[in-house]
Amino acid sequence: MGRSGMNRLGATGLLLLLVLVVGCGEDAGAHRGSGGTGGSPSADGTVSGALPDGAPGDGDATAVDPVVGAELVVRDQAGREVYLPAPPDRVVSLVPAATGIVLALGEGHRLVGRTDYDQDPRLEGLPSVGGGLHPSLERLTSLEPGIVIRFEGDQDRATPSALDRAGIPHLAVRPDRLDDVFAMIELVGRTLDVPGRARALAEELRGELETVRERVGGRTPVRTLFLLGGDPPWVAGPGTFIHELVEIAGGRNILAEGEVPLYGPISVEEIVQREVDLLLIPEGGQVPSGLRRFEVMRVSGDVQSPGVGLGGAARELSRVLHPEVWE
Repeated sequence: MGRSGMNRLGATGLLLLLVLVVGCGEDAGAHRGSGGTGGSPSADGTVSGALPDGAPGDGDATAVDPVVGAELVVRDQAGREVYLPAPPDRVVSLVPAATGIVLALGEGHRLVGRTDYDQDPRLEGLPSVGGGLHPSLERLTSLEPGIVIRFEGDQDRATPSALDRAGIPHLAVRPDRLDDVFAMIELVGRTLDVPGRARALAEELRGELETVRERVGGRTPVRTLFLLGGDPPWVAGPGTFIHELVEIAGGRNILAEGEVPLYGPISVEEIVQREVDLLLIPEGGQVPSGLRRFEVMRVSGDVQSPGVGLGGAARELSRVLHPEVWE
């Protein structure tokens, strides 16, 4: 199975993940300013929730001394410093995209658990801990992970708090934009002590995206909107990796910056008033009846996965938006 199939999720499942992780309204925007203030020192001092001076949200943070004897210190995407005695041999990823990164780095043997959304055949024999948010903490802790990779967001503060109490280190990731995805790849690589492989993987993906950008260069952008489904429809706004993929593939999001907080609902009437050339929607997503007057093209659910399938997702979108360049 290729990279684009590593984290194959149903459109409904991915929409649920995106909605829960980014939230809506103020919750979605809170991430950038709150950093890791939801963290706290674990029972054995393994994980620090403190932020250094100058980090986002450091006004609410308190200083925590580094763990004595820690061999590895990494800063996660919540701005937290995570202290590890050694690169972890037992990993549970609650983020399907991060799970795909572990596999792509050749470190799948370290995975000891999965979520219900992980459908890669290589993970079939691993026990599931449930959802990526609010997993079964009993099952999770029973796997004795050396690190848990989790989503960063206010929608699930119980899981990191419980992991702190259990003394289990956890690494927060937040792949909102493409740069966040590349940062997540390098973060996972540093944590697993394969930084060179991670840098190479990130550069390979950047190269794939640049190839698509060059392929459609000079063509008039197609005015489009990425619908995730629902009625009123949830859409991918500016500030998301999907928005960036659409632009790389030769599209132009009809939404302006700030109209939607990452992913959020927009009325059918609002869309109808815009000049739309084409609507994009993943397989399985429902198109509201009021939008069926527009041309609609379906794409695979892989386009919604912020992981190692980015290059394939950009190519797929470009084939839909500018099929002539692939003829």
